[in-house]
Amino acid sequence: MPQRTLRFKIYQNGRVEETVEGFNGDACNSATKNIEDALGEVKVKNKTSEAFVLNQSEKSNQINNESNVTL
Repeated sequence: MPQRTLRFKIYQNGRVEETVEGFNGDACNSATKNIEDALGEVKVKNKTSEAFVLNQSEKSNQINNESNVTL
């Protein structure tokens, strides 16, 4: 299992910048949801390349969904 890291940079004007590493797919959203809700409104969210990597169960679901085609 890869190391998972949450980094926060807090600026003098109160802006918080969050960096998430080690999460694949949408797992970063569920890992940070409570923190983001507590901090306030999220103004910008940029995805890293890790956000586009599917974990093994997501790959299986995607393959199953693609192979179950009804015409």
